[in-house]
Amino acid sequence: MEFLILGPVDVLDGGRAVSLPAGKPLALLRVLLLNRNRVVSAEDLIDELWGEDPPETAMKALQGHVSQLRKALGADRLITKAPGYRLRVEDGELDLDRFERLVRDGRERFAAGDAMAASRELESALALWRGPAPGLDERRLAALEDRIDADLALGRHAELVAELETLVAQQPLRERLRGQLMLALYRSGRQADALEEYRHTRETLVDELGIEPGEALQELQRAILRHDPELEIRGPRPSMVADTAVAPPKFRWTLVAVGAVLVLAAAGVALVVVRGGSSPDRSAATDLQTFVSRVENFLVQSREGRREVSTAIFGVVHCRLGPRVAIERLNRVQRNRQSLLQQVVALAVPADNAAGRSADLFQQAEQRSIAADWHYRDWLRKRTTCGSPEPSTGLHVAVVADKAATRAKLQFVAAFNPLARRFHRRSWQASEF
Repeated sequence: MEFLILGPVDVLDGGRAVSLPAGKPLALLRVLLLNRNRVVSAEDLIDELWGEDPPETAMKALQGHVSQLRKALGADRLITKAPGYRLRVEDGELDLDRFERLVRDGRERFAAGDAMAASRELESALALWRGPAPGLDERRLAALEDRIDADLALGRHAELVAELETLVAQQPLRERLRGQLMLALYRSGRQADALEEYRHTRETLVDELGIEPGEALQELQRAILRHDPELEIRGPRPSMVADTAVAPPKFRWTLVAVGAVLVLAAAGVALVVVRGGSSPDRSAATDLQTFVSRVENFLVQSREGRREVSTAIFGVVHCRLGPRVAIERLNRVQRNRQSLLQQVVALAVPADNAAGRSADLFQQAEQRSIAADWHYRDWLRKRTTCGSPEPSTGLHVAVVADKAATRAKLQFVAAFNPLARRFHRRSWQASEF
């Protein structure tokens, strides 16, 4: 069994979606997953579900919700144990556990000086997310910032600018992202834009919070003003622990550039400043390898969406899932696909014909997949129950659109797979994403 909490709560059994009760039972499942393998008291569960003013019938209602979840998951999963309940989750069954393991590995790789491996581990961790997850989004943001640190250390500043500008617009008070954007702009030969970004940051913090930027961000601004050579990408040097109490002042801007000082200090993460140049040919190869790695991670995300759509349609056709629930899942997939498409459009494409063609074809394939999924949703809307007469016309339109998406995917993999094999990465099939 697989439990998914990095986004809307879902459970898969043998790859098939388990039909879960909506409302309070689903909220209860989320609380139990966050406290997996631990006994959570009935009193605490009532507080989580109803807040400070629970109804008199809260205990009885809680027992009813537990009973519903047991029917869906199995009695051996949700166990009554005084003073409450415990949800049994095996190692590797919860996506949050897999995410945290990958993030931990990525941070350790970065601390050891292997920024390339760190970036890959963190990309894999981030690919597990399917949407917002209340109470967990801070962990995703921190992992995303860690991945950006690794990419900055690898010299990917130019391709990071667009991504960081989007993130800063979404998180305007997050100084770590602001510092990363300033460094990426500076390294891209845009000193004036980097300084303008600092000015915007200061105005935002003063207007919204009434505070000045932190000392680390101020030091980064001063380093940019004086064209400090320490801002350039360099080769490996001994790692430095991000501790503001002991770090020399001249390194404080560096700590912002490769991670939030206070956040990383709390996590006990060591930082490595990467130095050293590379030849033009080697730089081009690195850019191409980065492109392949990014596209591969996008494909992983797209694959998860395809699986969810297939599971939802299969569930309705075989009366294992109601049309309304299936529509909600398709809507969630579509939101994720739209976000993915925006990332694909913003992807930095190296000066390579095969890479350029792959990027164009990938965009087309994603657009056609989105169109096909909308047709499936329209078909589902015409079904009131799984046993209602099948509106074959609507389904035919969806199938035709799906075939068009498959043709676009076939063209994409024909262009992309040779690139992937050049860097000893796996080949993809059109049926996978």
